[in-house]
Amino acid sequence: MKNKTVSILEKLDLSLSRKFNNSIKIKDFSNYKKTPYSTWPEQWKKIYYKAYPRMNQALLPVPVAAKWSLNDALVKRVSTRKFTKKYIKISDLSNLLYFSGGLKQLLFKKAGERRFYPSAGARYPLEIYPIVFRSENIKPGIYHYHVKSHSLEKIYDKSFFIKTIKQFNQPWIRKASLLIIVSAIFDRTESKYGDRGLRHIYTEYGHYAQNINLIAQELGLGACSIGGFIDDGLNQLLDFDKIDESVIGVIAIGTL
Repeated sequence: MKNKTVSILEKLDLSLSRKFNNSIKIKDFSNYKKTPYSTWPEQWKKIYYKAYPRMNQALLPVPVAAKWSLNDALVKRVSTRKFTKKYIKISDLSNLLYFSGGLKQLLFKKAGERRFYPSAGARYPLEIYPIVFRSENIKPGIYHYHVKSHSLEKIYDKSFFIKTIKQFNQPWIRKASLLIIVSAIFDRTESKYGDRGLRHIYTEYGHYAQNINLIAQELGLGACSIGGFIDDGLNQLLDFDKIDESVIGVIAIGTL
């Protein structure tokens, strides 16, 4: 019966994603050889940072380590789509960006280059682009979160509100304070893990998105992850080449 089931499955017209998942499965470790750290290439060890050095920077306030309750955040966390259109506090924006994906060493000196979410091989392929609609002390615009300086690098002076909204089919986004666009620079992870690296990248996005949702809950903000968007529309808006870097997720943040 088992062999018959396998033969039936093999004949199924599987989706492209299922075919890819099957192609990157680890079958066994018989040919696995551990590579000594001393022989690792530089791209396996060095942590890379993206920056826009020619763009103006908006320094964020120093984040404040609060006594948050993980239990409360987990129990109360819910995806929220009803926002008030009020401005998000600059202190809340700072804490949200820092404690979700910032460099720990900013507040915790001995933490090195680690962040608040796990990353396969410490490759950190994710980049964060807040599109700000309503925030204290931060003008509407499209920004890049520079983790090393805990600042927002202004890519565009305008939020391109109408053009941004057209990339989604959810009208409630209009009331959000900001959208957190998350991209992946694939080669950072795939240079070490090959095609299986894509699985690690999406797993990492899940870790980051959960951080955002739990921290937003503790800050009294609403958050909702968005899976439906026009990929190339956002890629074009952020001037990505769609090959080396591409949008993989979006999270809407708003006041309640």
